[in-house]
Amino acid sequence: MQIRSRLTYQFTYLVSAILFVSYFVIYVFSQQNYKDKFYSRLRQKANTAAELLVNVNQVDSKLLGIINRANRDILYRENIMAYDTCHERIYRSNDTINFHIDVDRVKEVFKKKEVRFELNELEVLGTVFVTPEGQIVVFAGAEDQYSAENAKDLKNILIALFLLFVFIVVISGWFFAGRAIKPISEVIKQVDQLSPKSLEQRLKTGDSEDEIGKMVLTINRLLERIENAFKLQKTFIANVSHELKNPLTKISSQLEVSLLNERKIDDYKQTIASVLEDTQDLAAITESLLELNKISISDYQASFSILRIDEIMWESRSLTQKLNAAYKVIIDTQFMPDNEELLHIKGDEKLILTALKNLIENGCKFSTNKQAYVSLQIVDESIEITIKNEGKGIPEADIPYIFQPFFRAENTAASKGYGIGLSLVERIVSLHLGSISVQSEQNGWTEFTVKFPIAS
Repeated sequence: MQIRSRLTYQFTYLVSAILFVSYFVIYVFSQQNYKDKFYSRLRQKANTAAELLVNVNQVDSKLLGIINRANRDILYRENIMAYDTCHERIYRSNDTINFHIDVDRVKEVFKKKEVRFELNELEVLGTVFVTPEGQIVVFAGAEDQYSAENAKDLKNILIALFLLFVFIVVISGWFFAGRAIKPISEVIKQVDQLSPKSLEQRLKTGDSEDEIGKMVLTINRLLERIENAFKLQKTFIANVSHELKNPLTKISSQLEVSLLNERKIDDYKQTIASVLEDTQDLAAITESLLELNKISISDYQASFSILRIDEIMWESRSLTQKLNAAYKVIIDTQFMPDNEELLHIKGDEKLILTALKNLIENGCKFSTNKQAYVSLQIVDESIEITIKNEGKGIPEADIPYIFQPFFRAENTAASKGYGIGLSLVERIVSLHLGSISVQSEQNGWTEFTVKFPIAS
């Protein structure tokens, strides 16, 4: 069901329910009002008859009957009867219309002062009238013909109005629902025109303050992220192709040269050794790509355990220094907390070790003195690890891109590497709900800062 139809139905149901309840209340209260007015007329007739019967000496029961019959304000099937304190009937206005009043009913009126009841399709009102000689009970009864007719007419009018208003609500609801969803229809048309070749386009909206405007802004931000993802994907594919093409080209060219002429055994050994080195480079690149992909799709968090970050840091130092005898890692312990619980993080030991080892190794590799300085401290309920070195630094223009796969700054071209390490580190840190940042001064120093939340 379309939103326009759903809005129209809901609006119609709501208004119809309100109209139905309103008209029903009007009908009930009107019917009650008609009945109250009818009983008020009965009370007036009962009081008038009692006044004439009791207070006017010249008027007897027979004459009172004549007066009542001569009265033009006579109700349909009207009859008035009076009873004394001995429960004997002393007056009846209409001999043809008779309703039986038993003694218990007379006693009830004496007790309650006024009683309403129905008897033989007649509405009857019993009331007490006080006289100088005592009290009498007067019953006035008649058929409420006009109230029933008025209630029927009112019901027909309310039903007609209800159907008319429901029809008007359906038409107006359909019209206003169409106007309400018109901006959404415009957004749908604009989205349909988007394609991977036109991701630079953005949706347009008239009012950015309403919900539809906010939705358009959200979609535009999503398009911006998708556009950046596509650009990153293209760059990634281009870099992967370049990194894989270089060793493959070298392998192919060396083998082709070796096949041109007969060579000495030492020449073949040298060629094989060179091809083997290039093959190892290919294997290293492939392994790095697999590790990077595994970090992206694996659910490590389910197997996280409590680790001591200082122990992993010392192990990273040991592994780095074994890679190259010239590497030296200096760990500053003056800011380490005395409370061992503050050194606990929740994570995967192998991944944390990989991340710290990569950062420390890069610190040594790109340092002029092959040294990296590591420190640990507690900042705002987080463990903050800094890895700093002295060297060429990172150009300011390259800093936003250093965590992208296969990106390498221009001043690192002389050093062997594939541009995957920092991207792997960034994903590992994010997986552990941490953060990583970098500051650098060109031809001065570079400092990486990693933060991990303390395990609670």
